[in-house]
Amino acid sequence: MSTRYISEADRVRAALAVIPAEDYATWLDMAFAVKHGLGEAGFEIWDTWSRSASNYDGRAARATWRSVRESGGRTLGSLFWLAEQHGFDLKGSGTPEIDMAGSGRDRAERATQAREADQAEEEARARHAAAAREAVSIWQWARPVGPQHPYLVHKDVMPVNTLRELEATELRALLGYAPKSADEVLSGRVLIVPVRIGDALSTLELIDEQGRKSALAGGAKGGGYWMTDIPPAQGDHGDPILIAEGVATALSAHRATGWFAVAALSSGNLRRVARTWRERYPDADLLVLADLGPGQERAEHAATDASARLALPVFAPHARIADVAPTDFNDMAVLAGLEAVGDVLREAAYRHVAGSNEADLPRPDEVAWVTVEQKQGERKEDRPMGRLKQDAGEGAKRGAKEAKDVSGVDLAEGAMQGAGQPAVSNDGATRALSRREAGAPLYGLDEVPGELKALAQHRFGAQIRMATPRENGGPYRGEVFNTEHYLIQEVATRSVVFHAKERMEFVSGRLKWCDENQRLNGADVQIGYDGDRPRVYPWDRARDQLERTVASLKKSAHELGLGEDVAQTLEELQARSWSRIREARAAALEQSKERPARDGEAAPDR
Repeated sequence: MSTRYISEADRVRAALAVIPAEDYATWLDMAFAVKHGLGEAGFEIWDTWSRSASNYDGRAARATWRSVRESGGRTLGSLFWLAEQHGFDLKGSGTPEIDMAGSGRDRAERATQAREADQAEEEARARHAAAAREAVSIWQWARPVGPQHPYLVHKDVMPVNTLRELEATELRALLGYAPKSADEVLSGRVLIVPVRIGDALSTLELIDEQGRKSALAGGAKGGGYWMTDIPPAQGDHGDPILIAEGVATALSAHRATGWFAVAALSSGNLRRVARTWRERYPDADLLVLADLGPGQERAEHAATDASARLALPVFAPHARIADVAPTDFNDMAVLAGLEAVGDVLREAAYRHVAGSNEADLPRPDEVAWVTVEQKQGERKEDRPMGRLKQDAGEGAKRGAKEAKDVSGVDLAEGAMQGAGQPAVSNDGATRALSRREAGAPLYGLDEVPGELKALAQHRFGAQIRMATPRENGGPYRGEVFNTEHYLIQEVATRSVVFHAKERMEFVSGRLKWCDENQRLNGADVQIGYDGDRPRVYPWDRARDQLERTVASLKKSAHELGLGEDVAQTLEELQARSWSRIREARAAALEQSKERPARDGEAAPDR
């Protein structure tokens, strides 16, 4: 007996329902697929599905639909294959097959769809593999996050070693296209967020200064996650594991508790990520951090499926950030402080163990509201925020808890590494991440060959101070001269440090290539020591000098009582100057890519 006929439009609608709509690349691919299969009639189906995303923009959706073509390389086979990856069953009872005893035309159509699905799967695997290779190269090329990244400042969070950054112009030159969020091109300093599936780096999430988000074209994000730190060892997970939706939420929760956190990067991905970490740590306490609103139900399902606990942020009735109702734990950290966030998370994680209940959670009426102007008397802001804040009551205690000793993660190689790069405090002052205290020199100057000392004097001047690095020392910053067994680094005027290369590690493929091909001379780098092991990172002297100069001028303006207008003007001048620098660099990079390799040598694999 035949089953009821299900129209192609209904099959598409049902398949789309299981695919998360937040990821821009997926959202765009589905527009091509639906338009290829259903033509203009498919807009209503695709737009309805698009509205399930928390970042839906109707204007951008209409503009995108108009711009896609039916011959865009995606078909309904691509759509059905992706839906199956998210658990959709074409033959299941919820989506009966089309007239199984029907005409030969229907059987031929199903066979064609099956072939298209197989082809789409093969093409998707190839795209994912290519995007993963590209992700590794870009991660290696990227720099540690510098001070005052506008997005992190806006979110009131600190950078960690599992984040890096590139200028948008550099990123465009490396990718060959400009990453976009909806129809807007990313600009300024772009955060590089490594996304892992299992133990492999699969793609990158890209976040610019304004918070616009994109990803590598063709990259796989389903089931992928970002980590704030090194994952706990098996059997060594006494603290709960936090599973958040976004990067900023994970950072705030991590800082508030000191617990390891991951970000699923979309609410639709929470369930798969929670399952992954439950399989990896079957006995650990998992805590899913819900966003209020459309994502809350998905967070609840994720917590239920993974046998995890659920935590919800707490806000006062009329709380607002830039005239928008707050929704997540990052918003709560901005409004109420890290201590309040930590209290809520610890209560949610331990309530069943300690025998407490929901009534013990902080209530919105237990905090007092103040304006930004009042708050500035307590903590000076570097820029006008234009938003209300919630007083945590004991906010003065935050400072001692905000620095956390973390190790860097070279996700491209899967190895954990300590960076030692500077972080930025809330008042804009640069300070180093907490690290072990520097110890004794690793070796004496008498162990450095005399010819190297003579070479240093010839390179940097006859009258120079010479030193050797200390255990856990650094970061040492400056120009280097490369030799077979040592890097000679000018760390200050007429002051050099001799770094032995025996156990030295270069964190990017570009630096390693430069070392192996004698191209490191004259390069500016920073070197940090994890115990007695040196790690070499890129360092941008021009940006560092510009930021230090502007910070000094702002401090002088503040001491002279010149007001916030001068500070704002200095920030604008800094932004313009840096824009000119990076445009010049991007132009030089384009020219170098077009110039044929000299002497038959290949360029480094970036």
